Amino acid sequence: MITPTNDFSSNNPDQTHHVDVPVAEKVCLVTGGGQERGMAVAEALARAGVKTIALTYAEDRDPAHELYVKIQSMGVGCLLAKMDVTDRKSVRQVLLWVKDQVGQIDVLVNAEQSEWPDAIGTASPGERLQAVGVNIRAQALTADEVLPFMSIQRTGGLVVGVGVQDEITDALNAFDEPGVPVSVAAAISPMRALAASRQVTLSVLPFGEPTTLAEAVVELATT
Repeated sequence: MITPTNDFSSNNPDQTHHVDVPVAEKVCLVTGGGQERGMAVAEALARAGVKTIALTYAEDRDPAHELYVKIQSMGVGCLLAKMDVTDRKSVRQVLLWVKDQVGQIDVLVNAEQSEWPDAIGTASPGERLQAVGVNIRAQALTADEVLPFMSIQRTGGLVVGVGVQDEITDALNAFDEPGVPVSVAAAISPMRALAASRQVTLSVLPFGEPTTLAEAVVELATT
């Protein structure tokens, strides 16, 4: 099992936290709702008894829609929307829509992922930047956009990101490309003070199998 960690509270354990909200009242937004990782997380959260699952997808609508129907059949509220995690306008529009529908967003799980070049070490800068855009930068973008929603609720919140594989992090570290974050933690780190001021927990889970990640997310969201 992956142990949930908060990469941003090592110096001050009380710096970031989320206010406890009963599981049955939580609204959880999961990106990558048509991909294996996002689907596993969303279904696990639904089975854990959250109030509503908001799913987003990019180009994989059919599997996302199948999961949408499945979650509804469990008696859990479910919303479905197309969203480009690399486009701030798209992210903001979906967040506004979710909030209009259900009034709150308590948990954001950044599960959207893009394929990395097979040979990351010899990939072109363009190929690396494209992969970094979805797998790393987009997590920071969605977290940045959801923070104001969680602040307005005055009930804290939880933002969960998923780290990249160690070998990819090592390869990215080897390149001299200014401004390119080599990890999810590096991308989200500038939000640390803002999140703390809004009682929002920022947590990054290490890369892992979808079912294992789902278990870790449920543990974070329900404790």
